[in-house]
Amino acid sequence: MFNIDDPHQFFREDDDNGEMVYSWTMDKIERKDATVWIMNHFFINPKMDSKKILHDQMKIVMFITQKSHLRVWPLDPLVINYFNDHPDFESIWYHQPSPKNGSI
Repeated sequence: MFNIDDPHQFFREDDDNGEMVYSWTMDKIERKDATVWIMNHFFINPKMDSKKILHDQMKIVMFITQKSHLRVWPLDPLVINYFNDHPDFESIWYHQPSPKNGSI
């Protein structure tokens, strides 16, 4: 398990052969307007079920934000897409991109 008070969260799982299944980190940072979690790159072994792994790990992200009362700034396109596809993450999304309106 993890320590919610640690400003560096690290998550990794390896399979029985020692091969990485997934790995991701979040770091708590101070911004001028808020303290937030920066969610760095999310690595998933391409041999694995990436949708299931991502969905399961996003439950942890939600738990951390609820316990810490801090929002998340995702940097990885995979996670950004997940946030876009799941409206329940809008409330924890720091620095959310402007909504797409179809115009250039």
